[in-house]
Amino acid sequence: MTILIGLLAPLSIGLADHIGTNVGRRGRLLATVLSIYVFTLLSTLILAVWRGGSPTVSDLVLGACSGVSSGMGLIQLYRGYTTRGTGIVGPVAAVTGAVVPIGADTIVSGLPSTVVGSGLVVGLVAVWLIGMKNPGAEWDLIAMKHGLASGVMFGITATLLGLTGDDAGIWPVVPGRVVAVAFILLLILIRREAIRPHPGTVSRTAMVGMLGGIGLGTFTLAAQVNLAVAGLFFQMAYGVTVVFQVLFSGERTTRIQQAGFGVAIVALSLIILG
Repeated sequence: MTILIGLLAPLSIGLADHIGTNVGRRGRLLATVLSIYVFTLLSTLILAVWRGGSPTVSDLVLGACSGVSSGMGLIQLYRGYTTRGTGIVGPVAAVTGAVVPIGADTIVSGLPSTVVGSGLVVGLVAVWLIGMKNPGAEWDLIAMKHGLASGVMFGITATLLGLTGDDAGIWPVVPGRVVAVAFILLLILIRREAIRPHPGTVSRTAMVGMLGGIGLGTFTLAAQVNLAVAGLFFQMAYGVTVVFQVLFSGERTTRIQQAGFGVAIVALSLIILG
C-alpha cells in the first residue's frame, strides 16, 4: 500500500509539471508559480480535512520549514536552468534530491534490507539517466553548484515532511504551502513583476495546483511510513513529465533516457520484492 501511495505522488506531480511547463512558456513565470501554489494550498487543505489527522506543533513547524526549503530549491533550479542549461543541473538535482531523504532515513531507521537497498541504488542510477536530456553537456562547476544546491533543498523538503508523525496526516503540507505562497509573493513584490498570470491560463494553473497538492499529500503519507522509498519515487516525477511531453507535446527522448526508464522498472521491482 505504501508503494502504491508513493507512486501516486510522481504521477500527479509529473502530470502537473507537464501542464505547468506549457503554461510557463507564455511568460510571467513567478505569477504563474504563485497561482499554482495558491491552488496547491487549497487542494492540500481540502485533502487534509478529508484525510483527518492530529498534527502536533512540531509537525506543523516541520511543514512550514519545508515551504522555505522548497522555495529556495526552486530558485536555485531555475537559476541553473537559465544560466547553465538542464543537461547537468537537472540530473544532479534529481539524484541529490533523492540521496538526502535516503541518507536521513538510514540515520533514523537504519540500513534497509539488501534487496530494497539494491533497489534504491539502481533507482538513483535510473533518476540520473532519465535526467540526461542533453548527454553532451559540459561538466562545469557552476552547473554542479546549482544542481547540488537545488537538490539538497528539495531533499530537505522531502525529509522534513517525512519526519512528521504518522498521526499528522497531510496537515504538515498546509503551512508549508502558506510559506511557499508568501515567499513567491514577496519575490514578485521585490521585483515589481505582474502578480497575475496571463489571461486564459488560470484554469490550467488550477489543474496544476490541484495535481501538485495530491502529489505532495500522497508523498507525505508515504514518507511518514518509508522516507527512503518515498523520496526516491518523488524524484522520479521528472521521468513522468518526460513521458507526458513525449506523448502530448511531440518531444523526443534520448537513448540514455530510454535506458533510464528500463532501469527504473528494475529498481521498482527490487523495492516491491523487498
